[in-house]
Amino acid sequence: MKKPEGMKGESLKSRKKVCNVQNSDETQQDMTEAIRIAVRKAFAEVKIEEKRAEKKKTLYNTRRLMESYIDLKKYINNAITEEEEVTEAAYSVLKGENAKLKSVKEAKMVTAMMIINIDRALTELETESRKEGTLYKYEAFRMHYIDGLTFEEIADQLDCGKNSPSNWCKAILKKMSVKLFGINGI
Repeated sequence: MKKPEGMKGESLKSRKKVCNVQNSDETQQDMTEAIRIAVRKAFAEVKIEEKRAEKKKTLYNTRRLMESYIDLKKYINNAITEEEEVTEAAYSVLKGENAKLKSVKEAKMVTAMMIINIDRALTELETESRKEGTLYKYEAFRMHYIDGLTFEEIADQLDCGKNSPSNWCKAILKKMSVKLFGINGI
């Protein structure tokens, strides 16, 4: 039997192999591209999740700073860093050793700088709230974090709903986060 024109010198088996190799190369390229796309998407999702986690952490840190505000101010006033500050008679025998607590001194300075930043941010927030006509929100925030009142006590004093002070504090806390941590607070 005579082979058709287009099949001279080629067997059907070898043509199938060539076709399969071409299909295999195309399939492999398609798979490689699909993998690239999937990796890009996964990387983008990880970046978004990292940013979300960073924002959550910053808000958490801002809330913790505000919850500790009163204690941090006390620490600045009460932390002893130099031996001259020791007034207790029981420790007078140790005087003259020129003792200094470097780590406490550093912590005291860092704490003082953060309190200064918080105080400046509070002043800005109060001014902004006055301009916006939402001073009551700032007042609720101040009452809770500075004066130590509960949300229920604030609601009674401001004659508002029981959830309002909490919601107002959350809104002010977000603004405070930006004022304290800049772009990381957004």
